Formats: sequence, structure tokens, C-alpha cells
Amino acid sequence: MNTASQSHESNKQTISLSDLMRLFWRSKKIILGITLLCTCLSIGYLVLVSPTYQATARILPPQESDLAEYSETLNIIDAGISEKENLRRLNPDRAYETLSTNLKSDSIKNQFLAEYYLPHFAPKDENETEQVAKRLERSLSINGAGSESGAIKVAIEAKDPKLAAKWANDYIALAITATHTELLKNLQSEINAKSQSTQNQIATLRKLEQDLQNLKIERLQDSLAVAKAMGLETPMPGTTVITLDNSPANASSFMRGTRSLQAEIDVLSNRKDQDAYIAELPKLLTQQALLQSLNSAPAFSVARIDMQASPPYEPIKPIKPLILMMGIIFGLFLGMFVALIVNAIRND
Repeated sequence: MNTASQSHESNKQTISLSDLMRLFWRSKKIILGITLLCTCLSIGYLVLVSPTYQATARILPPQESDLAEYSETLNIIDAGISEKENLRRLNPDRAYETLSTNLKSDSIKNQFLAEYYLPHFAPKDENETEQVAKRLERSLSINGAGSESGAIKVAIEAKDPKLAAKWANDYIALAITATHTELLKNLQSEINAKSQSTQNQIATLRKLEQDLQNLKIERLQDSLAVAKAMGLETPMPGTTVITLDNSPANASSFMRGTRSLQAEIDVLSNRKDQDAYIAELPKLLTQQALLQSLNSAPAFSVARIDMQASPPYEPIKPIKPLILMMGIIFGLFLGMFVALIVNAIRND
């Protein structure tokens, strides 16, 4: 008897698919009403929420010709100054890798934040400034490897499509300028260092020549005093009369006689320019002139702009068809759920 009662109660509680469909049909006003309400809410959300646009710019590695002037300056330094056999050049891969590093660096992000992003939002305090900085981290994306064959894409989000495009182009311009400045500074530092080294060598050689000349004059004066004491005016047979080189006067220089010694002392004392007597100097003077004639600011490009950012037509969020469909589907399921709840309450 109990088993039959339980079976009857179970059959009563079981709802078939046809019963469920009839239930939903009877509750169609509730379901449609809730679906319409959720659809209206999704439409209201789309109306109230400002769309977000994303602008993208793309750059490519430079070509050899874009770096020709820079590489030519390196070649002149290596061949004419350092006398190297293996001449250097600025490799496009190296220049592009440096640019890629700068694009992803915190220094460029902070510079962009200070010069462009913060002035637009005008935060009032440090808390708002921090929020704006976090927003930049979320909205900025840099994709692609800085290799010789790969493109780099820089994308940034903004509520205004024109502003998004401008920001993407400005960000790339900051990184390109920083890379150009860095490579140019490296070249100029090398030129300045070699110029200073050459100048120091020239000054050292000139000072050494002057010291040697003064030393020789002192020795000749000592020999002159000896020759005067001996009354020797003319050179003794077999004696060298004038040397005028850097060889120091020896102990027998007095044998040249007072006239020869005095003449050489006068020539050495009145000599204003020592350069003609310094064997190593012509080469250093040539290097100095070459360094001064170098183009320390060659024109070169570290990247090619493959595609400048332009104002996008469609926002990336919210996605209107998706939001609208989600509102309809959510409203439909919510309406059916409410219908089941109402039916359960009535049956109780």
C-alpha cells in the first residue's frame, strides 16, 4: 500500500518536457516581460557606457641604407684612427633591438605618462595620479620582437578614437627619438674620447720635445764654457760641427769650438715650433684633423613606420551585438526560471 502511494506521489512530481513547454507557454507574458526588461537594460548600458577605441601603429626594422652615414663614421674611426682591419657598422638588428628595448622601458612609459597621459586626465591628487598610471598600463600594449625580420605593434586605448591614434604615434615617436639620441650619444662619446686621447698624445710629445731641447741647450752651454776656457773658437779636425737633432751633447762637444756651439745654442733657443722634429707627430696631427672633420651627427633612422595609427571606426568595447545578445539570453533564462518558481509556489 505504501509502495503504491509513493509511486503515485513520484509520478505527480515528475514533469515531462511537454508539460514544461505548456508551463512556459502559459507564462509567456512573464518570460517575455523579463526578457524585454533585460534587453532594455542592456540597451541602456550601451547608451550610458562610453565606448573604448584602440589605435594601432606598426613599425619595421631599418634598412642598411638608413644607417649608412652612421656606419661610414664608424668605418673612418676604425680605418683612419684605430687602424683596424675589421671595420664596424651599425647593424639594423642592433638598432631595432635597441628601439624595442626603449619601447618597453619604464623610462619611455613614464615620459609618455608625464607629457601626454597625465595632462589629458589632469588628476587632482596622488591617488588619482596612481589610478591614471594604472590605466595606462592596462590600455597600452606592445607586441612583437625587436628582431631584424619582425614587426612591432604599439596599441593604445582611449575614449576618443582620434586621441588614441595620436597617442600611439606619439609613443612611438618618443621611443624612436630616445633610441636615436642614445646611439648618437655613443658615437659622439667615442669621437670625443679619441679626440681627447689624440690631443693628449700630441701635447705630451711636444712637451717631451721641449724638455729634450732645454736639456740639450744646457749641455751645449756647458760645452761652450769649456771651449771658451780653452780658447777653442773653431772645431778641431774630425769634430762634428752642428747636429740640431735630439741627440744629447756628449762630453767632447766642446771640441766643436765656441762658434759652432754658440750657433747651435742660438738656433735651439730661437726655435718656436718643435713639430718638424717630432717623428710621431705627423701621424697624430693627421688623426686629429680626421677626427675634427668627422660627421659627429650623421643622419640615420632606427625604424621604418610601416603603418601609422589612424582613428578606428569601431570600438573594441563594449561589443554591442554581444552585449545585446547576452541581455536577451539572460532575460529569457531568467524569465523561465521565474516562471518555474511561480508555478512551484502555486502548486504548493
